Amino acid sequence: MIGKKAGQAAMEYLMTYGWALLVIVIVIAILLIMNPFSAPQSCKFDQIGFACNNIAVTNQTLLGSFTNGNNNAIKIYAVNCTKSSAAQPATPVVSSGASPIGEIGRQGAFEFTTAAGSHKISCPDASTTAGTDFSGKIWVFYKNSEDGTDYPVRVVSANLVTKTL
Repeated sequence: MIGKKAGQAAMEYLMTYGWALLVIVIVIAILLIMNPFSAPQSCKFDQIGFACNNIAVTNQTLLGSFTNGNNNAIKIYAVNCTKSSAAQPATPVVSSGASPIGEIGRQGAFEFTTAAGSHKISCPDASTTAGTDFSGKIWVFYKNSEDGTDYPVRVVSANLVTKTL
């Protein structure tokens, strides 16, 4: 009789701790899938009127677009991508005959992808390893369409946190 009770106690012990271990394994699996400890993906311009759309980095190239929400159409002369700790890139010199790399009307978007016919933006500081976090800045050098030829180039930047694809 004592052997049966000892066996029953052992089975109850194993079942109780077995369920507890199963719950712990499930919780760890959920945490690995959700990855709540990684930085949230975001892209936010420091000036009102500009917005990011589906920004990502792959093979040291920036993908996505940004929207001009201002009341003026703009002409884009350069777009740079740097690490967040890097200083602002040099402002491009725009002569009176220089042509912009893109123009955005009011409420329009500027697309940059790796597809043909699109603008390719290099992001040399980004890792080429998929799944790594990238924290950096996007610098957009532009002029309003109403600006004169002697008006200086404007600059706006966005803080970017995303995963490398």
